[in-house]
Amino acid sequence: MARAHFSGTSPSLFLWPQLALTHVEETLFDDGNPLRLVVVGPAGSDKSPLLAEIARRAPTTGDTLFVDDAHLLSDAELRDLDARLDDPDAGLVLACRPWPWRPALTSLIRRVEHSRPLLALGQVDAEDISLALQRAQRSIDPGCIAGIVEVTASVTWLVKEVLAAHGDGFCRDPSHERAIRAVGEVIALRLDTLDPDTSRVVRRASLAGDDLPASVDAVASDVAAGHAEGLLLRGGHTIPIVADAVRRTTRVSEMIDLLDSTPWVPLDADVVSALGRHHDPRLARALQTHADEAVAYDAERAIELYDAALSAGADATVIAIRKARLAWARGDIDEAAALVDGVAADATGDERDEAVRILGSSWSARGFLRASSAAYRAYGSDGDPVLRAQAAIVAFGTGDAGPLRELIRTNDIDPGGLPTTVRVAHTTMLRGLAASLSSPASGAFDDLVRASETYGDSGEAGPIPELPAVIAAIVAINIGEIDTAANLMSDALMEEHGGPWARSRLLLWSAWIAVHRQNPEEAAARLADVDASILPLSAREVLIRDAVMLAHVRRYGTTEELQAVWERVRDDVRQVEPDLYLLHPLRDFIETSAMFGDGDRVAPAVDALRGILSGLGDPPLWRIPLLWSRYQSAGLAGDTHGVSHVSRALSVAARDSRVAAAMNAAATEWSRTRVDEGDIDRVERTASRLAALGYAWEGARMAMILSERVRDRRVGTRLAAIARQIHPNAVPASAANGSSSLEEGGLLSAREREVAGLVLSGMTYAEIGETIFISPRTAEHHIARIRRRLGATSRTDLIAKLQAIVGPDEGQAPGPGVR
Repeated sequence: MARAHFSGTSPSLFLWPQLALTHVEETLFDDGNPLRLVVVGPAGSDKSPLLAEIARRAPTTGDTLFVDDAHLLSDAELRDLDARLDDPDAGLVLACRPWPWRPALTSLIRRVEHSRPLLALGQVDAEDISLALQRAQRSIDPGCIAGIVEVTASVTWLVKEVLAAHGDGFCRDPSHERAIRAVGEVIALRLDTLDPDTSRVVRRASLAGDDLPASVDAVASDVAAGHAEGLLLRGGHTIPIVADAVRRTTRVSEMIDLLDSTPWVPLDADVVSALGRHHDPRLARALQTHADEAVAYDAERAIELYDAALSAGADATVIAIRKARLAWARGDIDEAAALVDGVAADATGDERDEAVRILGSSWSARGFLRASSAAYRAYGSDGDPVLRAQAAIVAFGTGDAGPLRELIRTNDIDPGGLPTTVRVAHTTMLRGLAASLSSPASGAFDDLVRASETYGDSGEAGPIPELPAVIAAIVAINIGEIDTAANLMSDALMEEHGGPWARSRLLLWSAWIAVHRQNPEEAAARLADVDASILPLSAREVLIRDAVMLAHVRRYGTTEELQAVWERVRDDVRQVEPDLYLLHPLRDFIETSAMFGDGDRVAPAVDALRGILSGLGDPPLWRIPLLWSRYQSAGLAGDTHGVSHVSRALSVAARDSRVAAAMNAAATEWSRTRVDEGDIDRVERTASRLAALGYAWEGARMAMILSERVRDRRVGTRLAAIARQIHPNAVPASAANGSSSLEEGGLLSAREREVAGLVLSGMTYAEIGETIFISPRTAEHHIARIRRRLGATSRTDLIAKLQAIVGPDEGQAPGPGVR
C-alpha cells in the first residue's frame, strides 16, 4: 500500500494530536499484519471521526471489526472480541474512554497493544489546532489560538467549543470573554447531567484551584469519571475554563455545602475573592474554617480567607484576633498589637484569652512591661491558668511578686484540668521564680531549666511575655553559670522554642552570652543571622542588640570606636522601660555611659532597676549583678564615694553568695594602690574566679590595671601576662589597636540599609512594605529607628545622612517616601 498524506475530505473541524496521526499512518502503511488498534480519549476527543477516517483509509475492511464506545460493552461481548484475536488474520479497531474499564476490557486492550501502541486522544497543542483549521479551510489569529489552548488546558472538546464560539477572521475580543462565557453555559449543563458524585468532585476541584489530590480528597473513581467526561485533567487537576464556569454558575448555597464537606481543601484565590462578596453566616463560617486550616500551611492564604470570611459576615473580633495571632507568628509584633487594640475589650471566651495574651506579650516585646502587666490585670484572676501564670511572670519582672506569691500560697497555679505540657512549663517556671527570691535560692535554677525544656517540648509558638529559656539563662548568668546559659540558648535555638517570632530574641541573647564568654566570632555570627532575618526587631530586641555591640567594642575595639557606637545607640535605652529581664543588657549601658561621663542618661534606668529589686525584697540572686555594674560604673566615673558604698554592699552579700564573694574579693584588690610580688598569686586567683563566673573581661582588666601599680617592672609584666591569659584581647581601651566592629556597614544593620535604599528611591511606607514583604507599619518603625540612630532632626537632614551612609548605588534621588 502506498503511503498517502493524512487529511480529511470534509470541511468539518476534527482535532487530533500529531502523535496519534503518525501512529495511524504507520498502522495503515503496514501491509504485513492485520489492522489492530486501540483509540482512547475522553468525551469529545473525536474518537468516532478518527475510526471513520481509519475505516475509509484502510485498504480492505472485510476482516477488520471497528468497535466504538468499547467501555460500554458487557463482559460477554468483550470476551467475544478477545476470542476474535485468536485468528491471526482478524483485524480489530477499538475506541473507548479512559474510564470505566472492566477487567475484560483491560485484558483485551493489553492484547491489542502487542501489535500497536495505544492512540491517546483528548489534548491538542497550538500546532495541532493550526493544521486542523487549515484542513477545515478556516483561519484564526495565532495569538488567539495560544490563548484558547491556555484557557482550555488543550482539552479537545473544549478547544472545539471555544473555536466555534470565537469564529473566524479578525478577533474583536482579545480576552475571549464572550466565547468563554458561552462555553461556560455548555459546561454548566454537562455538570448538571453528570452523576452527582462526579459533578461534586469536578466542582470541588474547581474551587480548590489545582490542589485536590485524588487519593485523599475525593473518590478516585469520581475523579476518573470527571476526566473521562472531559471536565478534569488526569489526577483531578482542574481546567481553567471549567473552573471559571463552576465559579460563575454554582449557587452560593452549593458552594457552602462543598466548603462544609471538605474544609481541608485549599480554595483558589479567585474563589475566595468571589465568595467574599456574598453576605451569608454559613458561608462566613465555612470560610473561617478553611482559614483556620490554612494557618498551618499558608499564612497569606489564611489571611485572604479571614478577610473573605469577614466580608461574608464573620465576627470582626474573632477575625481580628486570629489575624493578630498570624502577625505574631511571623514576627510582626506591631501589627499584632494594632489588630488586637481595637477589639480586645469586646472579646469573650477563648478569643478574650488570646487577645490578652497577644496584648500583654506585645507590650513586653515593645519594652513596656508595666503596660503588659496592666493588660493581664484587666483580664482578672479567673480563666486560663497559663494566662494567670504569664500575668505573674510579667508582674515579677516589674518588681511585684504579689501575684506570684498568691498563686504559690493558694496552690492555685493550675487548679484542676489536664496538666498539658505548656501548663506544666509555666507552673515550673513560677516555682523557679518564687524560689529565686529566697537566700539561698535553692532549686530555683533547676526548676527554671526544667521549665525551659518542658516549654520546648510543648511546641508552643504563640505569644508569651518572655521565653522560659531566656529567663533560665538570665538566672544562670546571675549565679555564675554562663556556660550553662550558653547551652540553654543553643538548645532553645535548635528546638525552635517559641517558633519563628522568637528566633531573633534567642539569637541576640546567644550573641550577648558569647561576648561575655570571650567568643566574639560566635557573637558576630549570631548577629549576622539576626540581620539576615526578614522579621523586624522589637524595641526589647533592639536594646539587646545594642548591648551586644557595646560589650563587644568595649572588649575588642578602641575607645574611639566605642564612643561612636555609644553615640548612636545611647538613646535606645530611653525607648524601653527597664525591667528585671533586661537587667543584663542594661548593665552594658550603665557601664559604658560611665566611660564617657554620660551617667545622667542611664540614671533613670538604674533607679528603676533598684526600685524593681527593692519591690522584690532585694533578693541576692537578682541584686548582685546590678551591684557589680554600679561598682564598675562608679570606678570608671572616678566616683570614690560610689565605689565605697557599693563595696560595702558587696561585702555584705558575699556572706551568702559565691558570686558576690568573688566580686568582693576583686573590689578589695582593685582598691589597692600598690601591688608587690607576693600579691601576684592572690590577684591571679581573684581574676580567675571572676572569669569562671562569666566576668573574664573584668578579671583581666583588674589584673591589667594592677600591673600599672607595681614598682617592679617584672612584676607588672607578669600581671599583664596574667590579664592576657584570662582574656587574650582584653587590654585597656587606650591601648587597643585596630577595629573589630560588629557592623560591616557601621551605622545601620543590613535590613536598615535595605530600607534606607528604598527611602532614597522615593518609596512610600506601603511601597517599601510591598517590596520587602513587611507591613507599612513595620516599614515606618524601621524608618523611625533609622532617624533616631542617625540623629536626624528633619526629613532633609535624614535624606542627607542616608545619602552619605548608603551611597548613590543603593538609592536614587529623594522623593516623597518619608512621611
